[in-house]
Formats: sequence, structure tokens, C-alpha cells
Amino acid sequence: MPKVAIFAERMLPSTQTFIPLQVNELRRYTPQYVGLIPAERNYPLSVEPILLSHDRTSGSRIRRELYRWTGVAPSFHRAVHLSGVNLLHAHFAEGASPALFLSRALNLPLVIHLRGGAELFSEAELRRLPFEWPYLAFRKQLWKRASRFLCVSQFICDQAARAGFPKDKLGVHHTGMNFDTFHVKLPVEDRDPNLVLYVGRLVPYKGCDYLLRAMQRVQQRRPNAHLVVIGDGHFRPALEQLAGELQLSCQFLGEQKQSVVRDWLERARVFCLPSVTIEGGMAEAFGNVFSEAQAMGVPVVSSRHGGIPETMLEGVTGLLAPERDVEMLAAHLLRYLEDDGFWNYSRTQAMTWVRQHFDVRTQTAKLEQTYDCVVQGFNPHAFAQTAPPESAV
Repeated sequence: MPKVAIFAERMLPSTQTFIPLQVNELRRYTPQYVGLIPAERNYPLSVEPILLSHDRTSGSRIRRELYRWTGVAPSFHRAVHLSGVNLLHAHFAEGASPALFLSRALNLPLVIHLRGGAELFSEAELRRLPFEWPYLAFRKQLWKRASRFLCVSQFICDQAARAGFPKDKLGVHHTGMNFDTFHVKLPVEDRDPNLVLYVGRLVPYKGCDYLLRAMQRVQQRRPNAHLVVIGDGHFRPALEQLAGELQLSCQFLGEQKQSVVRDWLERARVFCLPSVTIEGGMAEAFGNVFSEAQAMGVPVVSSRHGGIPETMLEGVTGLLAPERDVEMLAAHLLRYLEDDGFWNYSRTQAMTWVRQHFDVRTQTAKLEQTYDCVVQGFNPHAFAQTAPPESAV
């Protein structure tokens, strides 16, 4: 079978389960993970990755940064070449320059997956962030070299078009989810009728602070309601302090394994992750956790924001509020906590709807068809010698 190199600069953060989820369902392509440096907390991979550096020492991080600017790494290129890959599938626009260098060095067709990164940021924000400078420097060469840009939502597709990505190379591709893992096992009577669940990184754009303020209003009317927060991030201390100030019934469990998340979803009455757009442009690209919640029979409450509306049937499988509208969030949460008929209608519709639209096997088969088209349409003689990069700052 042909072999596809699955590239991400950090290989592979435990929070990026959406990448191996898809890779594990490949049937006509053999995967080979490729990266520049290990992640701080790695996801266990089924295939040993080829790495530029195998540790996270300061020397390795310097080597990574040099590669992002120069693309010079003969032994790294040789190792990837000897693996026999036929195609490079890179994730995130931030990996633009190394993906470009690797595809050029091995003369490989290139697919880039846009998952909510540099394509969201304003030009001013990109220039403010040194880590984004290689993207700025090499983006026009990337736009020319790549055969296809896969977007995790129509929202990301629209944002990428506005950011200058070639429209004829853009397309929406939902990753999907594994229904062997996310399916209901327990009777509905075993659910906690007062449990609101949050699962996500604890960073400002995920909006957990707005959920905490909404829960204060919910608990004033329904004292037995309580919140469980799963996830970690630099915003956690501030959120824990806010929860204390609001005197909430709330547990912070930190980052948890997928099996633990699944068990909490099976117990929850409603799921809420009310993401917001923050300064600079960062927003929710899609949010696989919304699909996971609905697959487990948990209606969702969130913001009308980013790619989130694409994850549900608004008014049927979930309810949306304007960004930062704490009162509306609270009203939506209370409706699912108090209206048994509507809650049961939403949960049954949700389980059906996500299976019709987000099956990872169906979506991965579509991805392999894209691979076929890219490989068959690739002309290895089409690219001239690279011009100097744009000024990054």
C-alpha cells in the first residue's frame, strides 16, 4: 500500500487525539508519523515516529527552530525518505515552513490540515508572535506548493480564504469520531439529573469563565446543580479562584484519559463549552468534543461562535447563546436540567444525527479518496527553485 507521512511539529500532544483517531482508520494507506520534537505530554502512538530531535532539551528546541527557518537536516530527510512515504499530510498552518521544506526535499505531494491556528489570526497578531514568523515568511510558497488544504469546518474554510489561502485548494473535511468508543452503555436512569460537564483546555477562548458565571445563576434556582470541569491549562488557577469567589459546587479534575471523559459523559445531563473569540482572532475551529457528547446522549449548550454551530442541530440537539451572554447560557442550561421532555428529545435526536454525519470510518474513506486525487495529480517537475522568503516582521 502507499504510505502517508503524518506530520506535526510536536509529536504528539495528548490533547490532539483527533489526529490518531483518523490515522487509525486508514485502510488503503499505511501511516508514518513524522515530527520535529516530542510533545511535553505525548499521546501513545501505534507507529514509532521519525523525529528531527528525540528530546526536549534547549539544544533540541534550537535545532527545531533552525529547521523551521532553513529546512537543513540531511539525516532527518534521509530517515523519512527511507521510510518510503508517497505523500505528506501536515497538520496546522503553524507547521507551514517545515512541511514545505520536507515536501520539497523529498519531492512529495503535500496536504495541509487547517485546524484553527495561524489562519485565524489577524496580520498584526501574527507579526506580534515570533513563533508565527516562519509561517509569515513562507506562506505564499506553501500556498503554491500544497495540493490541498483541508479545513475542519466551513468556518475555518471561510477564515482561510480571507487570510489569502487559494480558494480553489480549500475544502471542508470533518475528522469524525469513533462510535465504538462513544456509545451509551448504561440506562438513562443512571444519569445524574443535576450534572453539567465541561471538557476542554483551560485557556481563555474556551470560555469556561462564562460557564462559571452562568452556573452561579443556575445554582441560585437549582441548588443541587453542580459542574465538573475536565481539562488543564494556564487559565486554571484563575478559574478555580473565580469558582471559589462565586461559591460554586464545582470540581476541577484536570486532564483525563479518553476513557475517563467517556465515563463522565455517560453520567452527565448536559455538556457546556461556551467558547468565545478573543483579541487577535483565536476562536473555536470545530470541537470534536461536541460530537462526542451528543453521541453519548448528552445535549450541548454553547456559544454561537466559530465552527460550533456545525457540530449540532441548533434547537434540536443543542442550544446556542450569543458569545459572552451569561444569562442566556444559564437559561439554556436550566431548560435541559428542568425540562425532561425536551432533554430526552434532544438526546435521542443527537445520537442519531452525529452518527449520520460524523462517522470516522466514513470520513477517513473520504480522506483516502483525497489522497488518491492528490497523488495522481502531483507533477514532481512543476515547482521552480524557491524564491527568498517574505519579510516576517
